[in-house]
Amino acid sequence: MSAVDGTAFGAITLLAGALVVDVWVFVDARSRSHAGDDVVATVGPITLGTPEQWLIASLLLWVFVVPLYLVARRT
Repeated sequence: MSAVDGTAFGAITLLAGALVVDVWVFVDARSRSHAGDDVVATVGPITLGTPEQWLIASLLLWVFVVPLYLVARRT
């Protein structure tokens, strides 16, 4: 395995891990929503409150949104 192959494997593994976490955020937010315990976070003018909003936000800004989701789901 060359260095390029290792780098590509690392990038694919990181991307796959991020996608797994994104799917978990969606599934967890949806199950909480069905139970009547919505996970809601507001940052400035942006409010994330539906499972779909959490999924899209986590796909676009993973490094910021996933920690925000973890904090918001505790309260």
